[in-house]
Amino acid sequence: MTAVLLKAMRDLRRRRLQAAVIFVTTLLAVGTGTMALTLIAQTRDPYQVAFDAQKGAHLKVAFDGRIDPGTIAGTPALIGATNSGGPYRATDVQFQSAGHKYLVTAVGRDNPGGDVGQLRIAAGHWPSSATEIALTRSFADLNHISVGDRLKVVSVPQEPVLTVVAEVVDIDELRADVGGVQHAWVPAAAIASLTAKDASFLMDYRFATDPTSAQLQARVNTLRASLPPDSVTSTINYIFVSTVFHVSTEILTGVLVAFSLFALAATAAIVANLVTGIVISAYREIGIMKAVGFTPLQVIGVFVLQILVPATAACIIGIPAGTILSQPLLASNSQALGLAYLPTLSPALDLLALAGALVIVAIAAVIPAFRAGRLKPAVVIANAAAPRGQSGRWLRRLASRASLPRPVVLGLGEAAARPGRAILTLLAIVLGVATIVVALGESRSFNKIYTYEGHIGRVDVVVVKSPALADTNATQLINAQPETRRVVAQGAATITVPGIPEPVSTLGFRGDSAALGYLLSPGRWFNAPGEVVANRGFAQDAHLNLGDTFAATVGGKALTLRLVGEVFDFTAGPGGHILMLDWSTITAAAPDLTPSSYMVTLKPGSNVDAYVKRLAAAEPDLLDVQPNSTGNTAFLTVIAGVLFGIAAVVALIAVAGVFNTVLLSTRERVRDTATLKTLGMSPRKVIGMVTTSAGFLALVGGLVAVPAGVALYRMLFDQLSSLGGNITPTSFYDVFAPWELIAIPLAGIIVAVVAAGIPGRWAARTNVVEVLHAE
Repeated sequence: MTAVLLKAMRDLRRRRLQAAVIFVTTLLAVGTGTMALTLIAQTRDPYQVAFDAQKGAHLKVAFDGRIDPGTIAGTPALIGATNSGGPYRATDVQFQSAGHKYLVTAVGRDNPGGDVGQLRIAAGHWPSSATEIALTRSFADLNHISVGDRLKVVSVPQEPVLTVVAEVVDIDELRADVGGVQHAWVPAAAIASLTAKDASFLMDYRFATDPTSAQLQARVNTLRASLPPDSVTSTINYIFVSTVFHVSTEILTGVLVAFSLFALAATAAIVANLVTGIVISAYREIGIMKAVGFTPLQVIGVFVLQILVPATAACIIGIPAGTILSQPLLASNSQALGLAYLPTLSPALDLLALAGALVIVAIAAVIPAFRAGRLKPAVVIANAAAPRGQSGRWLRRLASRASLPRPVVLGLGEAAARPGRAILTLLAIVLGVATIVVALGESRSFNKIYTYEGHIGRVDVVVVKSPALADTNATQLINAQPETRRVVAQGAATITVPGIPEPVSTLGFRGDSAALGYLLSPGRWFNAPGEVVANRGFAQDAHLNLGDTFAATVGGKALTLRLVGEVFDFTAGPGGHILMLDWSTITAAAPDLTPSSYMVTLKPGSNVDAYVKRLAAAEPDLLDVQPNSTGNTAFLTVIAGVLFGIAAVVALIAVAGVFNTVLLSTRERVRDTATLKTLGMSPRKVIGMVTTSAGFLALVGGLVAVPAGVALYRMLFDQLSSLGGNITPTSFYDVFAPWELIAIPLAGIIVAVVAAGIPGRWAARTNVVEVLHAE
């Protein structure tokens, strides 16, 4: 064993450049892999920790305000809840702050504690008077509202002013940046002065053990069956909230896992390629080793140790680095839940990452090292060098017939001289280029979702109306503006549908709603009363096909609806449901429903800013007029950063693979290079020959990688679409310009040629006399 170790260390010192290649590639691969493992194997789920600490509600139910609160207070016994909170009186409130207007659901609650749904105060103190209000921290952060700010309520004629006295963390509702109306809290006695219409009631339920989705559905069904029709107006459960909370982490983790596998595969290919090259270049040395008594296993051990030493050093640095780089995301999750950040460190996980990486590297090294172990001493000593690769002759003949320059002909032949080496190099290139294609496609698709959902390019101005302003007045003001081209009014409601456990979020449109650009796959947009479109998740859970008619109820009144299309929409969230229909359909059952917002398209050439200022000045307290935008895109920035960061890592590994291959080939053919220089080949032509070999491999790899990357991108985006209950419309795949799909492999060729320039210059400086004299 001492002889093996001594020989391996001496060879390692002689092959410092190859050792550096192994170190860098393993470092990059193991770092990304450790990040993924750390996110997957957190010792504690931060959401579950916060849920337990705050005694989160397994089920939250909103009841119609006309139901007797005493009846609602008795519902916990109906569904077997061990603890409950409420009923709390609640009402929708619109307030104005810094020129913007916001809609929240104000809940009357006199303290943040209780047996269920405790609220963690992150800043300030709990409201104690009718002029004070508490907001969720995520809502306050998103909209730049701070403790001490004064909010003017514009949804009631009195227009009271409330002071923000607290920011709280509510474990039972979605973050503000995800969507939906956020809760705010005021003393119970203050609700009456904030109510424009009938208030509702909220109840929190907690059970002895965490119920399943089926159990929660059964309990909601029990509530509905025990109370008058449409008493339950909406529900939300902890499973849905937890799923939405984890979506961003799951997306990042999925990307990290996929790209980590790519990085490890590319690293394994480079290791196998490197060991193969070392074996080929050390034929005589291997014969001498076996002649002096090295057994086949010892010969194999010498080559494997040369790889494991730099790989182990890379793991020692890369594993802690990957763990550290994963902490900011874990910290943001904890902070969003109001928890103190505790670093996630797991020695067992680090040891697993170390063992896994070394096993992969060792296997990649052992397979080609077996060739060295099987060689016969007499044969290799007699031949002095490994057989030359002959597989490139056919390519040289083709290049010669095409009358290509001689250095190009020789370089093309060298690229295919050893098929095994070429395949391993192509694997690294394909993984690197495909990863870049995936990263580019996914990041653009995420941005396209935000653009699509926000109707960017189709809607110029969004107007949100206070409940205190009549719909006719708002519509008249908007249409009176000379730049107004089209107005689509939108209102929200909930519809109860048989087979769907929770009331379905419903959007009613008045005007040319087809112009908003919603995508249908399959089906069409509604164009008559009674027709609806829904997301795929709704159609599946309600067991409906296109053309099917189904019954529904709104406010206790029956509706007959017909499904005519499946809309691509992410606003419902993972596993959620959404319906879209014409205004006449919903108002037939709910005549008092009024639009809450208006999507305005201006005439070409209109000044959007001037329009916004003029319309806002017409009713400064009752209209919130804003230019249309994609909203908060911080999540997209994080996703794009991770995607391109990891793609760059895999691309660097691919570049290292090309460099390694050219270096091996150049050193292996040093005698041929010397002979060519003797025959008159200039140093510039030598460099051209070497870089041609690398450029050809990069070209072939790019031609394979681009379609493979596009296919992989589509597969990953389809999975995201299915998570949101959708089928991806074909137009969403159109994120690559044709020139980009050409430029990406061309850029790969340029990078490969640059990487090959270093060994190319080394070959060009070869001392002819020394090389031929040594032969």
